[in-house]
Amino acid sequence: MKRITFLAAAFVWVTALSAQNDNETKPTSKYIMNTGFYETIPVRDMPTQTEADRAAAAAHHEWLEERREQAKEARRAKLFPNFKKQEEQPDPARQTEIGNRGLSAPLVNFDGQTDAGSCPPDPDGAVGPTQYVQAVNSTYQVFSKTGTALTGVLDLKSLFPTINDDGDPIVLYDKFAERWVITEFQVSNAPCGFSVAISKTSDATGAYYVYNFSNAMWTTSNYPDYPKFSIWSDGYYMTGQFSPEYLVVLDRTRMIAGKTSAGMILAADPTSPYYFGGNNSLYTSSKTLDCDASALPPYGSPEYLVFFENTNSGGFSNKIKFYKAVHDTTAHTLVVTRADSLSPTTFNAYLTGGTEKDISQPGSALSLDGLDGTFNFRAPFMMFTGYNSVVLSNTVNVATSGNPVAGIRWYELRQTAIGQPWTIYQQGTYAPADGASRWNASIGMDQDGDIALEYSVSSSTIYPSIRYTGRMAGDALGTMTGTETTAIAGTSPAVNCVNRWGDYSEMTLDLTDNVTFWNTNEYCKAGAEASRIFSFQLTTSPTGITNLIDLSEFKVYQTDNVVNVIASKLPSDENVQVDLFDIVGKQISSQIAKPVGNAIQTAIPVTGLATATYFVRVGNPNYQRVFKVHVSN
Repeated sequence: MKRITFLAAAFVWVTALSAQNDNETKPTSKYIMNTGFYETIPVRDMPTQTEADRAAAAAHHEWLEERREQAKEARRAKLFPNFKKQEEQPDPARQTEIGNRGLSAPLVNFDGQTDAGSCPPDPDGAVGPTQYVQAVNSTYQVFSKTGTALTGVLDLKSLFPTINDDGDPIVLYDKFAERWVITEFQVSNAPCGFSVAISKTSDATGAYYVYNFSNAMWTTSNYPDYPKFSIWSDGYYMTGQFSPEYLVVLDRTRMIAGKTSAGMILAADPTSPYYFGGNNSLYTSSKTLDCDASALPPYGSPEYLVFFENTNSGGFSNKIKFYKAVHDTTAHTLVVTRADSLSPTTFNAYLTGGTEKDISQPGSALSLDGLDGTFNFRAPFMMFTGYNSVVLSNTVNVATSGNPVAGIRWYELRQTAIGQPWTIYQQGTYAPADGASRWNASIGMDQDGDIALEYSVSSSTIYPSIRYTGRMAGDALGTMTGTETTAIAGTSPAVNCVNRWGDYSEMTLDLTDNVTFWNTNEYCKAGAEASRIFSFQLTTSPTGITNLIDLSEFKVYQTDNVVNVIASKLPSDENVQVDLFDIVGKQISSQIAKPVGNAIQTAIPVTGLATATYFVRVGNPNYQRVFKVHVSN
């Protein structure tokens, strides 16, 4: 199989009420060339969005949202008339008390873009080596990691002139390719599709390669809605709501190189027999795992699609389902097969049946959309010595009577190695018993296995705000032990977008230290919706919680034909594993080192290796650190 990396997308939509079955199918694939390619000027030289452009974008979004709501109501009436919610019941995994571990205040904390008039704003963003890029429904902007604006507020049409500010943008930083990825869907005119911008360098203010993709079957009433992207060893995967379901694979290697010949593989997604549930704001679609590890999974590892079913929402069961996605890059085929079915502790994913009138707020009769029915964006994947982890979160209802109260069900799932079964390692529902709703979350894990959670919060006495919490890897399972910390407190109700909120937020891990979480979410101030960008650590000193591994000292460098690995002040004298990986995740070598006096010194032979960048991982089941090293031969 050729080593060509791909961008894959899974568009998921329930097309009929069909009985659940576990049939596995091998979809027929077809290859379609991109429908447009161009190169942009440097972003730093692009003009900022004008007031006229902003007003036009707002009017366009209002028209799009009206069309989307009409289509949603028609689909709900057609697909879900026979499904009724079950009785509310206590959540056995609920955490009713706020943790007491002190967490640090935000390290960086500043307002992002407002995108006034585009409802909801869809705040989204990612962190890179020196920059943070945020996108909202019609604009994007580049900031330094201290919060300084490096560009003005730029209209997405500056990147995608063939798209009329349709929105739903996604921003990722691919640290393995050292490129920015910015996307937007095109749904105003048939054939519909999406565009992908790939930066030419690691500088987000530089120039981009842009690719347009469309298909005749993608119409203005049947398009890739709510698209979400993730990074894997063989590409970027995207999921969304679509009918019928498809997997779409884009030629990532050619796109990064700026080749005009990039195309897409289009294949049917066999998850369609599963009825996820539908009496929700967001009809459940699968998410794909997003690699936050410092090294990619071994090349050729299957990617996974994960989603949940909930009987309260009209689903067939209360399960977390995994599917494997494997494609042949030469034959242009893509096969998705059933993998694992997990049984979590009972939960209730039903709020108000998809009315979007879920979350109370002070000073307004308008209730906010609880964004129930799907796993939140993203699904971060980490590799540790001896196991792999993925963390997930979704909105649940913890009220046992009366109006809904939203909480956040979260999971850490593990597998012993790539390709092995997934199991539930821990789970919990974060919902302190104070009457407030917590929702629209994004979850992350750092290189120590600590878990962070950021989210929206609101109640009859709390204006829509942004808070965060977290837990250490060694804490009692199923509990967010960190104090609840406010990133920004809202000062007014949300009224400009009627009931709409979100539709999502995003947490990304800083590649420069693998312990700093960068976040963007929505809140309200001065009578208008706004967005916030902030970062924090769970393991920072002096105000945060200190892990012993944070006190360790490492040196990784090449001399002659070896890479030297020297570590001191390790947490213990337990054996550590020292692994060498290439840039696409292939393991080159592995050895065991026995610390003496909490220190090791070893050498990795690199004779015969190509001159390139590699990763060195040092760790055991209790901790790990990963270092990038350039090998010259």
